[in-house]
Amino acid sequence: MTLEVPAGKLDAPDEDPLYCATRELSEETGYQAEHIEKLTTIATTVGFSNEYIHLYVAEGLTPGKQHPDEDEFINVVKVPLDEAVQMVLDGRIYDAKSATSILLVERRLRLTK
Repeated sequence: MTLEVPAGKLDAPDEDPLYCATRELSEETGYQAEHIEKLTTIATTVGFSNEYIHLYVAEGLTPGKQHPDEDEFINVVKVPLDEAVQMVLDGRIYDAKSATSILLVERRLRLTK
């Protein structure tokens, strides 16, 4: 079991990553976002795969009904950002996309203060 930010694969090679992020947020958490902004794109395993993951931050969240895929078993957990950063730093969150997203959001908020 891992603690991760919402994520998923593009349904087609030409699917808009923003659309995919919006869809996955809704499916996995039930939340709808007022605003979604791209953070960055990362290569998952350079030298082994050509996979890229597009990372987004969602703001202005409104709760709704979760509707995951049949093979997904997801428990939504809310973690304050400061705690999530600490969890990355001490290794409790070790999923690369999640760690990167959390640290980028924290830096973004720190720089806008």
